Amino acid sequence: MEFIKQVSVKYSHLQAALPFAAKNDVRFYLTGVLVKDGIIAATNGHCALICNADDVHDMEVIIPRIAIESLIKKLGKSPMHDEIKISQIDKDFWLMDYKEDVYEIFKPIDGKFPDIARVDIKKPAEAPNEFVHWNLDYIHIFMKCAKTLKIFCPKFFPTAHNQPTYVELNDEVHGVLMPIRE
Repeated sequence: MEFIKQVSVKYSHLQAALPFAAKNDVRFYLTGVLVKDGIIAATNGHCALICNADDVHDMEVIIPRIAIESLIKKLGKSPMHDEIKISQIDKDFWLMDYKEDVYEIFKPIDGKFPDIARVDIKKPAEAPNEFVHWNLDYIHIFMKCAKTLKIFCPKFFPTAHNQPTYVELNDEVHGVLMPIRE
């Protein structure tokens, strides 16, 4: 079969981004995972995960969380190979395919994903001189992500009590966590 577009991404990055996608939100475009020029990203508006996807060029697609959940049910959490192909079949439908054996056909979310570069931050060089308060539910999401990526624990780099926190998972994956507003 010939595809309009086709890229390879890490399956673990899609899995890791999934918990950051909103479950039910009026901003329907947040209920998916973005695969776009060089990144895989997801956000619920309070925290975000950004994964490097160096092989992704000239495309932008928001994969519905239900499609990724379905693929994970079929494939499991730790397949032998950490690569899947994402292919555009036609104007309306796309395919996630693992080794031409396990696949999921989906219709992308039609919407404009937020400009993730606007909320992304650089890793700070030093810690703030004040306490930062975070919602523990969001920290739990980062812990689940670390488990998916087989990392002991994420590293949190706060900048100030009222500014976003840089969360390092590995060299390819980092996140942004908003503080609790007082």
